[in-house]
Amino acid sequence: MVLCRLIYVSEAVAGLAYPDLKDIMEKSEKNNTPIGVSGMLSYRNNKFLQVLEGERQAVSGTYEKILKDERHYKSQLIEFTEIDYRLFTNWSMKVVQMGEQFPKKVKELSMKYSGYNEFDPRAMTSYQCLEFIKELATLVASA
Repeated sequence: MVLCRLIYVSEAVAGLAYPDLKDIMEKSEKNNTPIGVSGMLSYRNNKFLQVLEGERQAVSGTYEKILKDERHYKSQLIEFTEIDYRLFTNWSMKVVQMGEQFPKKVKELSMKYSGYNEFDPRAMTSYQCLEFIKELATLVASA
């Protein structure tokens, strides 16, 4: 089995709210667990940054389904690469709404990885996106 990591960014449709994020998380957990896909989805300022990990075909198929989801648009693939190990072994999909959980820390991370006060993953390289989400995952796990 070849493990892969996929990172993408997209923009949320107007009016996206907490119930929508909860629905995304519940459906992701239901769909990802049986096929061995893990990862993390972060959301702030109407922007998504998501990391998916798993077997190549499962990750590709999951991303194809994500592209059809009408709750977001302007999806941009940041990285799709083979990996030696997973970073998100315990999460079939963790959803983090950063604006409500960690506003000060997200501002610091945004400045660290993009140079902007506000979360904008389109202003980050693939490496910066991954490091941002790794630090965010550590923050979530310790909360």
